[in-house]
Amino acid sequence: MSDKKIPVKRMQTRHEKIVDLLRKYASCNVSVLANELGVSAVTIRHDLDELEKSGCISRSYGRATLSHNFSFELEFREKENIRSESKQLIAKKAAELVEDGDSIIVDSGSTVALLARYIASNKKITLMTNALNLASELVADTRFTVMMTGGTLRADSYSLCGPEAEQAVRLHHFNKLFIGADGIDFLAGVSTTNAQDAQLNRAMLAACDQIILLADSSKFGKRSFCVICKMPQVDILVTDNGISDEYRQALIKIGVTVIVAE
Repeated sequence: MSDKKIPVKRMQTRHEKIVDLLRKYASCNVSVLANELGVSAVTIRHDLDELEKSGCISRSYGRATLSHNFSFELEFREKENIRSESKQLIAKKAAELVEDGDSIIVDSGSTVALLARYIASNKKITLMTNALNLASELVADTRFTVMMTGGTLRADSYSLCGPEAEQAVRLHHFNKLFIGADGIDFLAGVSTTNAQDAQLNRAMLAACDQIILLADSSKFGKRSFCVICKMPQVDILVTDNGISDEYRQALIKIGVTVIVAE
């Protein structure tokens, strides 16, 4: 790891810890955060400036709180049970975009994890994933040649990440990327809660011809502090019928094809 990357990684780690503390205590002042993280008040103020700019927190009377539209991380099993019907519909519709002979990346996540089961039985697909649960599901499935990224295990998300995973992605080229998100915002873009996940996602974007985002409408207007990409980089959004006409038209205007699963 280069010297330039070390301070950035430390900052991202602090940001994650700050968010965890704000979830735990609802609000905190600078001195409490500095004491909890073992850094100076100056460092904490800089971190809070960055988190406020990204829309993740609000500050008032010397205290920081999470923004009402901030999307924080849930464990995978918790995510599975949220809006499960919408996720099934979205995955089924997205599966129609997979063609015979495609090479695809399927990211980890509760919606994209459902995609493979809806791909037609007469198709042969090369599929790379960082999701342990998905790879396990497809072990005996003759439709797929499954590749795993390798990397460091994140037990709460059943996924792999880190430099090894990123390098594995960079060594290949794929037709399509199917990716999820914790937040979708016109200004902030597509975001997630974990810095290592976001870094791997960016490597996935660079390795694929077409970016297909799977997200239910509850993700719109939400932000997390780790940006994956800006919305114009997304080729296709597959979502549910909860998307407003205003939001849909705005996405179409910036070049995103919007597919509504019903």
